Amino acid sequence: MDAQENGKKDNGQKKENRFSIHASTIFRNLIFLMIICVAVYFTYSVISGKSTEESSEPPFTPVTEFVSMPEPATEPDADSSAGQPAASEDQTTSSDQQDDSSSEPDDTNPGEYDAEFFSDTLFIGDSISTGLSLYGFLDADNVFAQQGLAPSTLFSTEIDGKTCESAIASATPERIVVMLGSNGIGYGPTEDLASSMGDCIKTLRSLFKGELVVVSIPPITMEAEASDDNMLTLSAVKEYNTLVEKYTKENDAVYVDIYSELTDDSGYFSTDYAERDGIHFMGTAYQVMLSTIQSALTD
Repeated sequence: MDAQENGKKDNGQKKENRFSIHASTIFRNLIFLMIICVAVYFTYSVISGKSTEESSEPPFTPVTEFVSMPEPATEPDADSSAGQPAASEDQTTSSDQQDDSSSEPDDTNPGEYDAEFFSDTLFIGDSISTGLSLYGFLDADNVFAQQGLAPSTLFSTEIDGKTCESAIASATPERIVVMLGSNGIGYGPTEDLASSMGDCIKTLRSLFKGELVVVSIPPITMEAEASDDNMLTLSAVKEYNTLVEKYTKENDAVYVDIYSELTDDSGYFSTDYAERDGIHFMGTAYQVMLSTIQSALTD
């Protein structure tokens, strides 16, 4: 009788512990899994370039979705065919369709420009400038730009394996156009950001003896200014542009004001040109940008 009872106890004990799983084992496994997840996350952050050591300024959201362009009747110029994102030079400029093939844009049409005029130009900028090639207005070789790029990180950043200095050396452009600063506005003293841009202009002038063009940073929409997602203010943008214009003239460079060309009657970034975030450009804004630059350099 005792033997049978002992046998039952043994069988019961074996059945209860068959998988040898205890609470402490489960807890240790969960901790180990959490450690692996954290390690994977930080590894991904470093590989994808999200490390906060890359830039002292908060990066913009990259242009990942293009808003469909308005119909020609709602564009700054109803006769221009350059309003749509394009993949070739024939689609990026309406001046090619003119019989006179003039390199001078029509003053009555702020959206007209000659793509050939910029064939030997290198554009330097942040995520706003990446749209020049993403929309097809310029070839990728004519653009040295990246999300989050700022005056303080211009010469320490590599884009597609090239630094700014090596990109200039390999492209041997006749003209350099630079537009930087939107990433830092509102996150520190405007004077310091403008001074950093002044240092960039001075360094670019020492590296490059051709035509150097500095473009004002664009305005923002009223909604972007009110948003908690960024610290941008219209007054800070204006102050920055005023200081950068002074540094530009001090370093024998040309200052081009696109800010004024992109504002509406209220003084904010016109919704005809602004992306949904109120900061980045729709395709029509690049037309105005290129036309304004060409006009400033040919008048």
